[in-house]
Amino acid sequence: MKAVIAFCLLLLASQNALALQHHLLIVSGIGGTEAYRQQFASQAETLMQAALDAGIARGNILMLGAENGGANYRPADKQSLLQAIREIDTRAAIEDRVFVILIGHGNARGDSALFNLPGPDISADELGAALDQLGERQLVVVNTASASGPFIKRLAATNRIVITATASGQEFHAPQFAGFFVSAFATSGADRDKDERISMLEAFDFARREVQRSYDSDKRLLIEHALLDDNGDGEGSLEPGEFEVDGMLANRVYLQQPRSAATGASNELVAMLQRKQELEQSIRDLKRQRENMERDSYYDRLESLLIDLALLSRRIRAGDS
Repeated sequence: MKAVIAFCLLLLASQNALALQHHLLIVSGIGGTEAYRQQFASQAETLMQAALDAGIARGNILMLGAENGGANYRPADKQSLLQAIREIDTRAAIEDRVFVILIGHGNARGDSALFNLPGPDISADELGAALDQLGERQLVVVNTASASGPFIKRLAATNRIVITATASGQEFHAPQFAGFFVSAFATSGADRDKDERISMLEAFDFARREVQRSYDSDKRLLIEHALLDDNGDGEGSLEPGEFEVDGMLANRVYLQQPRSAATGASNELVAMLQRKQELEQSIRDLKRQRENMERDSYYDRLESLLIDLALLSRRIRAGDS
């Protein structure tokens, strides 16, 4: 009986995982100069297109622009931002995933920080209180602004991924992180495991690596240090990883909308995608057990799982083309 119950719970969890919807809020703040206005507008548009390409429904994407204009945008003042979060709370199911991406300038305020908007800016505390309305929903928050580091401490929570472009409020120069983070979803260079999806960890690593490369190319000292927190401790890591203190959750969360019967995928494809997730999880679990396994046993099991995953991935690509 216990086995039957466990199987049913697993089946329900699998169905929920495949049926969840993604909701994306993009906020483009004040540019201050024409160059920054154009830069922020371009990054917001690129991210929206990447989200559409990733299968997120246009109705699930909200665009707030301080100076962008156009039919795609609402105003990006504080009240509009808070209202957008309330709208997402109203229409998103508990199993849905919410992404909030802030593109713009910021500045420190004491031990905290602000994201710059027309009229009153929004503080880390104010944004945190608004996002707390989303309850237990899985949440990804990315603040690409200058002086964004203090947002980590306030926004961190269980089942959340929080990324900031800087490690502190003292890193106040306009960071390059946003451009590379957005590019991670629009190009193939960030797809480290070649699974045709970009995880939040892959996007973070790609942006961090490209920022470092840019500074090295210009022979300048690195003055921006991005952080990622996904274990809820509010500390943030400069070098998160799949098996590090931070990075395990970010490695499993993708911008891409999961394919399901509701999005037009066949039952066979849905089953294969679920099996692929199971194989990927088995590989992660095996790697965690490596220290307690005999070397030959570990590599034999790893080889078997990787072969199964490669063959299944080929079947998925063939059936999805």
